[in-house]
Amino acid sequence: MLFMELISGNNSGSNWIKNWVLYCFTFFAIVSSSAQQWSPKDSILLSLKGKPSFSAGLDSRRSYLRGKPIDIFGLRVGADYQKTAGYIGLYTTAFQDRTDNMYEYFYLSGIGEYRWFKNYRWFLTQTVQIGVGTASLSFKQSNGTYDYRDLMLIPIETGVNATFRVWRYFGLSTGVGARFSLTPNSYFSASYYTFGVCIYTDEISKTVNRVLHD
Repeated sequence: MLFMELISGNNSGSNWIKNWVLYCFTFFAIVSSSAQQWSPKDSILLSLKGKPSFSAGLDSRRSYLRGKPIDIFGLRVGADYQKTAGYIGLYTTAFQDRTDNMYEYFYLSGIGEYRWFKNYRWFLTQTVQIGVGTASLSFKQSNGTYDYRDLMLIPIETGVNATFRVWRYFGLSTGVGARFSLTPNSYFSASYYTFGVCIYTDEISKTVNRVLHD
């Protein structure tokens, strides 16, 4: 899985993205230590006062469906406020088991991201997201016919991701998380994990601009 983050500093975000990020991460202020000089709520409010940059990238992950490994393709776009970010994500997957039962899922998610720690080498983030979409399930019966079910899918997900910068232009990224489906009998609640390569396109852009202007 290739994880790419594309960053540009020219586009501004809309107010609803700011509100989404704030609502998603208010709970961090409740669980934060009272000894902290700056709570997560304080840092979120401060970051939302700044001008955001546009961010887009792949958000695919490995997960499980009825105990079997599956790949979930994901793509997200949104606004990056440095300490926080807000995204809209699209996710889809399909799986057929050995008895020819078919499971297909498609959903859109609103995503809030909080950056717990960042320096030149390390980057630690947490995401919270809630989505809505469809689950199309078909179960093969003993007489050879199929029982088709179309359900509204409402998944809630949270995960932690860590990135280590190996070189100026790329790093390694890994993460773990959990997904909870509010839709009964959708079979979509499970853990997930990610591993990939993070390409720092902002550094590449700086180097290219410097070479062109030297």
